[in-house]
Amino acid sequence: MTTESSFDAEAGDVRGETVNIQNAGVRDVYAESVVLTMGSAGAVHADTVTVKQAGVRTLEGQQVSLKQGGVFQLTGEQVEVIASGVGIIQAAEVRVGPSCNSALTLTEKVTMEQSVAPVMIARHDAQLEQSAVVALVANRVTLHHSAVGLAVAETIEGDVRVQAKPAVAAIFGAAFGAAFGVVMLIGRRRK
Repeated sequence: MTTESSFDAEAGDVRGETVNIQNAGVRDVYAESVVLTMGSAGAVHADTVTVKQAGVRTLEGQQVSLKQGGVFQLTGEQVEVIASGVGIIQAAEVRVGPSCNSALTLTEKVTMEQSVAPVMIARHDAQLEQSAVVALVANRVTLHHSAVGLAVAETIEGDVRVQAKPAVAAIFGAAFGAAFGVVMLIGRRRK
């Protein structure tokens, strides 16, 4: 039996197989498939989620598509974000399309096009096309007309311009290590 629910007014918790929410606000949604258009939700839990011009506090799904929306915390398997803002993205594979900003991205593989991010960590590959990242950690990084402030990677390919020479990097590393050591000692003494 397939159930489909549509909402165009405020609602509390919503459950069903397929849920469509338009111009409405809901507290929590639990479904196999959710389409949220021009509304808001506290939390969305579904296998397939599409969010268009809407805001969500926490979003969990297997296949997630976010277009012109905002999400505080997004968790998923395959995530596509276009013209949106996300606080934290945690997913296996992420595609960040044009005009996006994500504060922190934790993923296996990421492709970023015409967007910005302060911190991005990818276990395997990170591909940037006309994008900027302040700090990037990945096994392999490919840059095309992009800028990265600090990159930690086994392999970096593409348009690579080094901003810090080895001597400057060594001094920065030593200073960071010393500061980290002091913080750890102070933390142990307070216990």
